[in-house]
Amino acid sequence: MADPTVRGVPAVTLARCPPRGRINLRGNCADPAFRAGVASTIGTEPPPAANTSRSAGRGVILWLGPDEWLAEVAPAAETAFAAALEDALSGLHASVVAVGDGLVTLSLSGPRSVDVLAKGMTLDVDPDRFPAGRCARSLLAKAPVLLHRPGTELLYEVTVARSFSHYALRWLHDAALEYVQTL
Repeated sequence: MADPTVRGVPAVTLARCPPRGRINLRGNCADPAFRAGVASTIGTEPPPAANTSRSAGRGVILWLGPDEWLAEVAPAAETAFAAALEDALSGLHASVVAVGDGLVTLSLSGPRSVDVLAKGMTLDVDPDRFPAGRCARSLLAKAPVLLHRPGTELLYEVTVARSFSHYALRWLHDAALEYVQTL
């Protein structure tokens, strides 16, 4: 039987994160007016570098593509942030769409979390290759996901469409079983 802890820390912890407000944002990051409009609303500019995120007191912005980001805010503030972004980006070639209820985020943490993710992803999520602030779209056992490592601790957030959330949660649970003590 595998040791369920590593130096007293649970080898793997899997949880469903509390709901979040989410806004899909599209625009031209090279446009200073676009960057300023986003920063005035969220508190930080969208990250221009691929597969990175930026955090501010009011939210997190994750890079999804060259002209696409996902802003995560408090769930109760999603509508207000979306309206404020629309106002701040008025007249610019930009798109703002609230998508919070369509996505679910799961957290996977612990010293064996990398091993669990490696069973179903082709991404190298080793902390040296996937450092804090990194995010990437990928597949987790055939489900499209957005993987994010928000901080320096060994914690990964897996954001998935609500329709795939039960599948992803069950898959991660099953993949982690060898690292959990059975009674």
